[in-house]
Amino acid sequence: MIIKNKKQTKSDLRSVVNLKKISCSPRKLRLITDLIRTEKVEDSILKLNFIKKKGSILIKKILLSAMANWKNKNFEKDIYNYNFYIEKILVNQGTQLKKIRPAPKGRGVKIRKRYSNIYITIIGKLINYN
Repeated sequence: MIIKNKKQTKSDLRSVVNLKKISCSPRKLRLITDLIRTEKVEDSILKLNFIKKKGSILIKKILLSAMANWKNKNFEKDIYNYNFYIEKILVNQGTQLKKIRPAPKGRGVKIRKRYSNIYITIIGKLINYN
């Protein structure tokens, strides 16, 4: 009886996180995501610790969630044998909450509360010790 080993595909080593309706505008989140795009996950988490913005805390939580997803998906693999990189990170505009605020002379001014959607893909690459 011959047992064939299952080949590792790239989809096995990826983890995807999609978070919707974040109460932070996409413009503010894109400033932070541009700093960590295509970097190691460890380095990007260290960078996010020192950025004093609300979005950095949210993105750090999402990255940790992506790591946990990878670990649960590939439970038979040792997490310490892989380097993790951010393959793709997208920040798109979500819904808008529109209100009217009273202004002088009987006018009304629109207030737009913007929400964001974040899509992050991380990939694990095997470390070669040779």
